[in-house]
Amino acid sequence: MHLFNLKTFIVCGLSGLGLLSAATSGIGVAMSEGNILINNSSAAGNATIFNGSTLETQSASSQVRLTDGARLRLGSDSRGTVFSDHVDLQKGSASITGYSANANGLNVRADGQASATISMRDKGVVEIAAMTGSVHVFDAAGLNVANLMPGRALDLRPQDAGANAPSSLTGCAVKSGSNTLLTDETSNVTVQLRGGSVKTGQRVQITGSMVPNATPPNGATQVINVTDVKQVGGPCRGAGSAAAGAGAAGAAAGAGAGAAIGTTTVVIVAVAAAAGAGVGIAAATGSFNSGTTTTTAPAVSGGRLGAFN
Repeated sequence: MHLFNLKTFIVCGLSGLGLLSAATSGIGVAMSEGNILINNSSAAGNATIFNGSTLETQSASSQVRLTDGARLRLGSDSRGTVFSDHVDLQKGSASITGYSANANGLNVRADGQASATISMRDKGVVEIAAMTGSVHVFDAAGLNVANLMPGRALDLRPQDAGANAPSSLTGCAVKSGSNTLLTDETSNVTVQLRGGSVKTGQRVQITGSMVPNATPPNGATQVINVTDVKQVGGPCRGAGSAAAGAGAAGAAAGAGAGAAIGTTTVVIVAVAAAAGAGVGIAAATGSFNSGTTTTTAPAVSGGRLGAFN
């Protein structure tokens, strides 16, 4: 009986050690040319990173290679809490590949081989630039608020706004089955339009408000109740009444990818917050050099899109 209890104790003890080892195994390695702080403790050179470790750089940047192949680089004078699938950026800048980052209520996803840079600026501005592949931006509620093609940059800045503030979007209105869709030229997000006298096959600017709890059709992320329509261009190139929603999204993606390098378009993509807390986003979009946006140009459109917490 005593022998059995001893064996049971040994087996349980070894199992416990195995679980403890699994729970405390590293998720990656941080490499830095200078000193970095890991959970407020100074470290130099290479250091193992665990799930939930907080890294803070000083004069030098630090690169983290995660065990699943994803990569994260914290710029100098930056701080972030690192997890196996994302980093919570608290200050400074970060570059991600096959990884995601949270910054000021936004979730930036660079899946697969896609890469992006995220920088936290003054007054809550978050600058996002797509380096390679498609980069997607979501709000805290999981709503897709922007899609960036390679070579495009977007500045998001919170601003006061009502919970049901109107949206303003510009793009080509197309017919997809019984639905009318529009892909915003700035955010590259596709919405379903309801109401209003929207003429499909035309480039238009629409004003309206998001319909809460509405289920958008395939290819769209939200539903907008249109209150005003302005025609801001002639017929859309390659668009017709039978165009599908996927075609609209592809056209907008092509427009984003074809932007001239060295130019920046300033727009407003303000969004209404959930739970009654009014928040907006002002966005400057365009091409960039070395991961930073160029000087902004005069505004070409203004609007509010989606929900942002």
